Amino acid sequence: MNECYLSLSTVHDHSYPPHHVHPLIQEKLHYQQAVDPYVEGYSTDEDGTVASSLLDDYLQFEPSSLKHDFLSLSVDDIKRSSTDPVTSSSVLSQARDKLITHFDTGHKKSKENYVLSEKSFPLTCDTDNTVNLQKCGLVLYFPQKVITTLVESPAAISYDVTVKGLWAEQFLFPKGTQLISSVTSIALNSPLPLDKPVTAQLMHCASITDQSQSKYLSFIVSHSSQPPFEFELLPGGEFLAGSKYGTIQLKEFSLIAIVLVVSATAAIATAIGYQFFQVPLLRCQGLIYYKRESENMKMSFAVLNDLPHNDAIIKFKKESYKKFGEEEWNFPFQMRTDSQLELHFPPDKPIGWTVLPLRKPPTIHERDVCAYTESQTSSDLPPYISVILQATATAAEWLSYEITVSGINIDKKDSIAIVVHKSRNSCISSIPSLELAPAVIEKSNEASEVFREKISTLSSIIGSGTSTIFDRISDEFLSAGLISQSILDDITTVPSYSNYQRGSRLIRELYKRLLKIDTLNDDLIVLCDILTRQEDEQLVQIGEDMKKNSSCAV
Repeated sequence: MNECYLSLSTVHDHSYPPHHVHPLIQEKLHYQQAVDPYVEGYSTDEDGTVASSLLDDYLQFEPSSLKHDFLSLSVDDIKRSSTDPVTSSSVLSQARDKLITHFDTGHKKSKENYVLSEKSFPLTCDTDNTVNLQKCGLVLYFPQKVITTLVESPAAISYDVTVKGLWAEQFLFPKGTQLISSVTSIALNSPLPLDKPVTAQLMHCASITDQSQSKYLSFIVSHSSQPPFEFELLPGGEFLAGSKYGTIQLKEFSLIAIVLVVSATAAIATAIGYQFFQVPLLRCQGLIYYKRESENMKMSFAVLNDLPHNDAIIKFKKESYKKFGEEEWNFPFQMRTDSQLELHFPPDKPIGWTVLPLRKPPTIHERDVCAYTESQTSSDLPPYISVILQATATAAEWLSYEITVSGINIDKKDSIAIVVHKSRNSCISSIPSLELAPAVIEKSNEASEVFREKISTLSSIIGSGTSTIFDRISDEFLSAGLISQSILDDITTVPSYSNYQRGSRLIRELYKRLLKIDTLNDDLIVLCDILTRQEDEQLVQIGEDMKKNSSCAV
């Protein structure tokens, strides 16, 4: 595809005549209006009636809600569902998916602002000050004597700064742009105006590999006092190649964020002109979850923009995210704007095994990932694809199956393999649900929370380039009884696992154990001791932080 095909469907700007838009942009817009990917390949004729009728009787669902959700199953599949248990299982699993996630855009949207993180800082003018809202990637630098007066000394002049990370559905972003950062609120309580600008740094998810690509990024600001909060482009920001942060000088405070320019009209507004360089790829996270259902195992592959507030959203929406089950591992990758990724399922599977995606085609579009970042969807969950894993009683003992994800960029490759490695006993329908019994419930503990927040960091360290750290620390975990030999064998015998995937799987298996109330205290003490005697300084620091936040650690 030509690199100039960069626009989204919202490129119109009434302040500029239509003929000012670049011809390639117009062509792209025309194509998008002619072909709606959400309805392509679907119909509302007899096929739709069959699908709606079948599930409506069982779920008492409103037929209009099923228009696009269930027609991905073929008519033959639907007609077979009453006699074929595998097909029936997939239909009901898909129905559950839609019941819980409510992806239909007709649902009423909440008008509440979600505060993902908030901090307040009392500061004085006699020194340089730094304000860090780490969970949203915001850093503010207040210089010494940012406020001056002829009467008082700098030490006597105090001011308060309150910063918040927000996630809501009340934001109106400039047309032709998409949000690529947290939306942050900065409030200054000062007796006098600022005499010096404050430096703000905000993390974004664009991958700038060449300085020319910085022209695509812009800060935005909103001075609205009540919703909807309408943003406008803010000149003056700096975005360096190789950096995840944008920097700007501020003397007024309100709501700020960073957007990616994806249309010609927005380019005009930022004085970029029509000469487009290669648009930056967007950094994303792929999350792999598994959940035991009564009749099968379900794997879910979800995609988020790679932003620091993701953990806060997942924690805030934890009741919704429970439908995914337990996160087993994740991996970073990049996507091109206005593109889509697709899962590919090889036809060859072990005898007796079924691997069936619940969305056909099994694709996720980048604009849906963006819509979740902007909170412009009625779902509490990011875009995802669920896959049914089912085994008959006579199936091969193990399923080792590679699902390829294409349409992405990862380590200079255009695909990655998701390795599904599950036993027959975990996936046959006669096995009871794997959901935790009442006696084994999640425990709220500050030390385990420190560990949870550092899962990604620990995965990167332990799964670093060489296997030395992994081998050493996995041996210590095994010797201390923190993991079992079978789990370690399961992790190390998958040949296509990268080092990062092995590290991620090891840490997540350990975190599952920490959630069990019967072993939590003893395990935390042992884990802290193991981490603090490692050579890597980051591992030592994480162990120390866990000790500080745990009443049981010694």
